[in-house]
Amino acid sequence: MHVCSTIKNHIGSALSTVEQNMSAITAAYPVTQLDDATNTLQSSLAYHVQTGGNKTRALMSLYASDALHLRQSDAIVAATIVETLHNASLIHDDIQDDEIERRGQPALWQKYDVGTAICTGDFLIAKAYAECAKISDVKLIPELIELVHEAVQETIAGQTVDINCTTVTTSVKHYEMTAIAKSGPLLGLSLAIPLLLFGYKKAEIHSLLRPCIEPFSLSYQIIDDLHDVVTDAEHDCLNLVNVLAQEMSLKEAKAYAYSRTELLLGAAKRQLSLIPNHAGVYLEYCIEQLRHKSLQVTS
Repeated sequence: MHVCSTIKNHIGSALSTVEQNMSAITAAYPVTQLDDATNTLQSSLAYHVQTGGNKTRALMSLYASDALHLRQSDAIVAATIVETLHNASLIHDDIQDDEIERRGQPALWQKYDVGTAICTGDFLIAKAYAECAKISDVKLIPELIELVHEAVQETIAGQTVDINCTTVTTSVKHYEMTAIAKSGPLLGLSLAIPLLLFGYKKAEIHSLLRPCIEPFSLSYQIIDDLHDVVTDAEHDCLNLVNVLAQEMSLKEAKAYAYSRTELLLGAAKRQLSLIPNHAGVYLEYCIEQLRHKSLQVTS
């Protein structure tokens, strides 16, 4: 059994604080006219947060901070930033992809409306930047903001490409670049912030993490594609299996996609040893879980 199969008590406690931070609104404008709008925002945030999720990015960040012996307060800030940005991206993705459900419940834009959902996602992005001001070493705030902005910018670029792609017009190479750009930056940020707070420079962080995060994030997307082959085909959503199926049988396309994930996950795991203090321990656990999931979706 992997060491991360059971969440450590102090990490579980920190995760609860992260969840509370995500839905907290600072009463900056105690003006009567804004009460209804604030209540709607608070309600929409609470609704989205209570839908759950596996908190992969927050846990990856918290375990990294723990391994690097960072302050608990800094660990919570780092995890809040990545989890808040991730949830903002989910809210916006559901609107762009016309997804009516999220985690088995109506998507936020379905529960409320598109405008409220967009504003809620925007609020979460702004909140992530505000969290940067809370780290204990104030000298690192400018670098932290730059690191966060780079991840947000890359994610937006990847999503922009994705929503303008179709299975018919996309090559395998282009698919892989898009998939990495969509999910890689925020996954990488989960480890990048703790490493920055530990003392690593941005260039060092990128050279350490890219060889690990890029194959992991790509395999993550491919396994989702294996699960969503039919649904994505019906909605003309970008899906590697359907891209491959233009030149081979569906069975061959699935087999290729599965073998690709095995190679990618193997490459990601080999790179983990380069991350100091075993700070990628939760990522290692995620790699194992993805391997199990890939077997399930192809069986």
